[in-house]
Amino acid sequence: MENKKLSFKIITSNLLVYGITHFLVDAICAGVIFSIFKNQIIDAETFFIFVVLYNILAFGLQFIFGFISDYFRTPRVVALIGSIFTIFSACIFMYYPMIAVIFAGLGNALFHVGGGSISLNLTPKKASAPGIYVAPGAFGILLGTLLGKSGQFIAWPFILGLVIFSILIFSIKKPEMNYEKEKNKIHEYNYFWIILFFVFLSISIRSLVGMLLVFPWKVDITLLVILTIAVVLGKAIGGILADKFGWIKIAVGALVLSIPVLIFGANIPTLAIIGMFLFNITMPITLVALSNILPGRPGFAFGLTCLALIIGALPSFFQIKSLISNNYFIFSIIVISAISLFVGLKLYFRKFK
Repeated sequence: MENKKLSFKIITSNLLVYGITHFLVDAICAGVIFSIFKNQIIDAETFFIFVVLYNILAFGLQFIFGFISDYFRTPRVVALIGSIFTIFSACIFMYYPMIAVIFAGLGNALFHVGGGSISLNLTPKKASAPGIYVAPGAFGILLGTLLGKSGQFIAWPFILGLVIFSILIFSIKKPEMNYEKEKNKIHEYNYFWIILFFVFLSISIRSLVGMLLVFPWKVDITLLVILTIAVVLGKAIGGILADKFGWIKIAVGALVLSIPVLIFGANIPTLAIIGMFLFNITMPITLVALSNILPGRPGFAFGLTCLALIIGALPSFFQIKSLISNNYFIFSIIVISAISLFVGLKLYFRKFK
């Protein structure tokens, strides 16, 4: 009974500290980037370059930082370095915007893989904790974006909060980290590469769809906040529901159910919000599926999911976006994502469960 209490205490304290820190990191990064543009430090073309640069650094490098974190077995140190980089970005963005964006991207990537590694070991092989850890980031992005766009982003309260919670990271007991590699090489597992391909593809498509969907009613701040809450709840609850009722049933079912409401209800706030809730349920399941087929590599696995996100999002940064932003294309790729996820998880349970 005592071990269960200790386990619950470790899980909740880590999720609370890392979740709030995640919120602060994302809020600072978004606030810095949009403040640079709002204060006319750069023009619109340079702003676009900064946004692309930030996303490539923040998402594209996570698998490299994750590999390093796993090699040295120091996720808390990696997370702390990410926080320090993010704080440095917030201190200099008005004077050195390019350097600030680079440090924001690097800081975001480092913190995510450090905290992500911890979350994957809080409920080993289950999707509950990672979903809760990731979810607060959406609130951070929303708040930082709104403050940055309005010119009201004040860095010091976020910096102070990030300093406090970065210290708390080292004051709480971390979970026992599993860095033990399986004796067999991962490429010798049956279906390993097939599972990796289909899950990776599903994540990439989900990212692209998220960038292509247009909700004209998002100009209403209240509706935008409610939409963000739906995204957060989808990620946070998705893992819990999947662990309780079954990954395939919840993940694939939610993705299929999201199709009609997202495609035909984009202009209707209630339907679109429900659709986004369902659409985001799959996130923790795909993350943990990749982690479970890469035993002993939590940081690398977390980074791979983010690599899939940036690869999927890249087309939306260029002119091809106007050609593929239509209901027929979005409908088709969500169906492909659902089929890919079904095949990937079916093979996963056949071999790894």
